[in-house]
Amino acid sequence: MKRVLITACLLALASIGLATVAKAVQTDKDPFVRVVPSTYSLDLGRAAASGYHTVNKVLKLRVESNCLHGPIKVYSTEFRQKLGGSISPDRIFVRSKATWGFVPMDKPVAVSRPQSGSHDIILDMQVETGFHDHAGQYRGTITVTIMPPV
Repeated sequence: MKRVLITACLLALASIGLATVAKAVQTDKDPFVRVVPSTYSLDLGRAAASGYHTVNKVLKLRVESNCLHGPIKVYSTEFRQKLGGSISPDRIFVRSKATWGFVPMDKPVAVSRPQSGSHDIILDMQVETGFHDHAGQYRGTITVTIMPPV
């Protein structure tokens, strides 16, 4: 029985245009938007067989804001193994209340809608593994981006 261990690093980015757009909102204080992940290293567990491996509530994003911000988006890089194996982002999926089910992470996925104020985003993840995937540990990066309001 082969086992695949999947881990991902988390990278948080802020959109360059966000500061300019946020300043247009009138507040008593300087506007800010900050995303704080519950962890910076995810362990997506071990896949003992081919198929879809789901991890519920794997990550919580705490969004702190005093102004309107756009959607929070996430995407993934390819998960790579030392021996040359890889899992492409179209086999890595994310789900939140905003996605209506699991969505592949090969393109940025909006996991929240535009809103004001602080809130939490709970993410579930799913990875599709196959018989052709080498056993071992895979590493990749999941990027979180704050988009400006539209």
